[in-house]
Amino acid sequence: MNVMVSCEFRFFQTPDGNVWTSSSFQYEFWLRYLSSFEQVTVLARVKNVPTAKSHWQLSNGRNVTFFNLPYYVGMLGLIKSSITLFYRLIQASRFTGLFLFRVPSQNATILTQVLRFKKQAYALEVVGDPYDVFSSGVGGKLAKILQKFSTKALVKQCQHAIGVSYVTAHYLQKRYPAGNATYQSHYSSIMLDNAQIVNQARVFCQPARRLLFIGSLNQLYKAPDILLSAFAKLVAQDNSYQLTLLGTGKYLPTLKQQVSDLYIAENVHFIGEVKSNEVTHYLQDADLFVLPSRTEGLPRAIIEAMAQALPCVGSTAGGIPELLAPEYCVPPDDVTRLYERLSELCNNREELTKQSAVNITKSKDYHCDVLTKKRCDFYQKLIELSQ
Repeated sequence: MNVMVSCEFRFFQTPDGNVWTSSSFQYEFWLRYLSSFEQVTVLARVKNVPTAKSHWQLSNGRNVTFFNLPYYVGMLGLIKSSITLFYRLIQASRFTGLFLFRVPSQNATILTQVLRFKKQAYALEVVGDPYDVFSSGVGGKLAKILQKFSTKALVKQCQHAIGVSYVTAHYLQKRYPAGNATYQSHYSSIMLDNAQIVNQARVFCQPARRLLFIGSLNQLYKAPDILLSAFAKLVAQDNSYQLTLLGTGKYLPTLKQQVSDLYIAENVHFIGEVKSNEVTHYLQDADLFVLPSRTEGLPRAIIEAMAQALPCVGSTAGGIPELLAPEYCVPPDDVTRLYERLSELCNNREELTKQSAVNITKSKDYHCDVLTKKRCDFYQKLIELSQ
């Protein structure tokens, strides 16, 4: 059986027909679907470009093709592209095979309605929470309306799907329950192998002073602004603290200005976008990982940090509390609580060593052998239900 997988990431296509990614969803990502399906068609926004940039990597390949949607950005772009988009989605609905949507997704919201009208089956992989996304300030004046619409749409999609898998073990299931007859599973998108999980915990003979943050700066979902405000308090306490941020996006100039205004420019290092195979170097060089997100599914960055024996501090958003103990999850947007938790942990060598060991053990739940079995079992069940 063939599968069409929807994806909200935006891609680029060169005149030779190849489709490229600037970071995530390289060709290797789609191999997880090819383990169960014969052909993968990716439904995504694609922009035509004359040449590929040097750091881009291929996303299409053998048995992986793309069904291109208009390359719109934001609500205004969606409105301008709506007629063309709807026409392309109607064409996509004629696909022969299983429809599998990575949601939340505005494209999936439209197409699932078309499929329900045509009485065609579809399945879902729930990888995020639209309620939290629009609670974080995204959408501006329309945030409340978009939040209500998107949340209701995802609830309905889960109720009518033949199968739903969640990236969390409990959190997303409670907010977006599957239908009574819907087959359910849960697994993360991450794939850790033996080389990505260290064998020994770190032993902290000194306090933690090198902090690391990883996340896109195209939105403020990951709350780097809150982190910088809390970090400034740490620097006021001890000027030896250093913070490295991996990621780039439109908010980078704003965050650099915040750093300047807080007088911590000598302590903060913006690295920009880093290739996935280079991230481990930064994890190994850090003492502590911090991700005070406003919204999350189940953050890959924290799991990868845990696998490198890093103590971690996160927020209470999404599935983060499924990864970290309650004392290391602070409320989103709470600068004071984040500062206090970071200060306490960074200066407690015994607890840092303990959390390093705890996190290695937890990260093994996300080993590729464990998740591959769950994922393949889910896909095989979908195939059975579709026949």
